[in-house]
Amino acid sequence: MTAERPEPSADHAAEDQPPADPALALSLAWIEAHVARLASCIRQQQAEYGLLERGALLSIGEVIGRGEGADADRDYLDFCKEEQNDAEKADALLAEIAATPAQSFAGVIAKLAIVVREANDNTDLCELPLPQIRSALANLRRLIHEAIIDQPAGWPAGDQSIGSIFEQPASSFAAWRAFSAWSQGDDDAYRAWTNTFKTLQGASQ
Repeated sequence: MTAERPEPSADHAAEDQPPADPALALSLAWIEAHVARLASCIRQQQAEYGLLERGALLSIGEVIGRGEGADADRDYLDFCKEEQNDAEKADALLAEIAATPAQSFAGVIAKLAIVVREANDNTDLCELPLPQIRSALANLRRLIHEAIIDQPAGWPAGDQSIGSIFEQPASSFAAWRAFSAWSQGDDDAYRAWTNTFKTLQGASQ
């Protein structure tokens, strides 16, 4: 990322237009919210571990009751709220995706890929019907040769299929979004996604 930032292309405005399939746009929004939720969960757990090390773990109600307590207590409470907000956002998008008809094969693939991704990160779910969903997803991707159509703005160039975006690790997705934001000159988004990547990458080591 030390290379010179590329200038926006002539058709950049056209790329910023929303995709034709709303199910695909919602699916991309969900994967972003899902990655953010994973990162906030890790931050909350790290803050909780810090309090446990100090022998100061309290309930959220007790932390609030302490008022101007230690900074670590306030950080823990902030991370708890952040995790809850991210989870609610992701869950709301899941419900909206289920209620939104896909208008393309790409949208159908994205919706199925979301089910598999959510199940992979949720150990409470039973295996059925994941093998059937994976099979249907593979069939769809084969039949349309991983068609790259109706993609949201900022979709990575090259051999990046719709299904593969949802299958890559959360840290890889965050790294891609950070690079995409850097390429477009969006410094705020770049910093946010870089921090998310560092959080997720640190948790995997």
